[in-house]
Amino acid sequence: MKELVMEVTSTLPDDATFDDIIEAIFIRLKIEKGIKDAENDKGLTTEELVKEIEKW
Repeated sequence: MKELVMEVTSTLPDDATFDDIIEAIFIRLKIEKGIKDAENDKGLTTEELVKEIEKW
């Protein structure tokens, strides 16, 4: 986790706020989770995704 935080914060501008940092870390964690889920066939099929989007 420490390495992830350091990596994410190093890409942000010097004037990034605490909220910016937290948001960037949160987004990165969500992306990594999505990639792992896709690799383990835990993601949605295209059909399931379309049905979810139609609910919006």
